[in-house]
Amino acid sequence: MLVLGNYRLTNPRRLVRAVVVLALSFAISILGISGSFAGSTPGVAVEFVTVQSGDSLWELADKYASSQDPRDWIARVVMLNALETVELTPGQQIALP
Repeated sequence: MLVLGNYRLTNPRRLVRAVVVLALSFAISILGISGSFAGSTPGVAVEFVTVQSGDSLWELADKYASSQDPRDWIARVVMLNALETVELTPGQQIALP
């Protein structure tokens, strides 16, 4: 039996189990933090535009996405701005990739 101060270790398996659990939780937390940084993508440069009367995402795609497929560009704009619909409101500010 091991005595540490006032604490008597009657079952060494408990100590080993506690040390293993603490080491695993520490390792998982470190891996989780570093993994989240490793998986993040670099920021995308965005341009903010105020929607004018009569503007649509297709017209904006023609103007700002000359080298891309307009459907892909519109999908990115919808995701970037968390739009629920493709309808735009005059005066609305949206971020364009």
